[in-house]
Amino acid sequence: MKRHLALLLLLMVAAPPVSAVQDNVRCLRSIGVQPLLRIQFGLGSDSESSGYVLYQGSPGPIPLKLLKVTELRRVDGGRPSEFETQWLEVTSPPASVGRYVYTNQGALIDDFRYIRKDGRIFKFVDDADALGLGRCTWAPL
Repeated sequence: MKRHLALLLLLMVAAPPVSAVQDNVRCLRSIGVQPLLRIQFGLGSDSESSGYVLYQGSPGPIPLKLLKVTELRRVDGGRPSEFETQWLEVTSPPASVGRYVYTNQGALIDDFRYIRKDGRIFKFVDDADALGLGRCTWAPL
């Protein structure tokens, strides 16, 4: 019995985590817009070029495809460089859609915005208090 329990504990510790926890998830909220928009922005663990965005109250995630990454500023002293990353919404059939653009230096994300196909820009800021167990948990609007 002790051997079975030890084996079970070993398997639990060695098992890979659930994929939602492996995803790099950020919770963000809009600024300067009413009503408030809240999004969950996630990068897939299976590919560096795929991601998704999930709006609070929406029926499902919108798939994203990496459009480009541009190094804006190289930083000396072992600190990470500053990058601008652009993601394009993936729709079926393909259409002119919106883009998510943000700048980051390491794990810090600055200037996160959604640029709609008509040119309107929605700005977002980090909402770290909403992150729990690999997903965003929001209070009702």
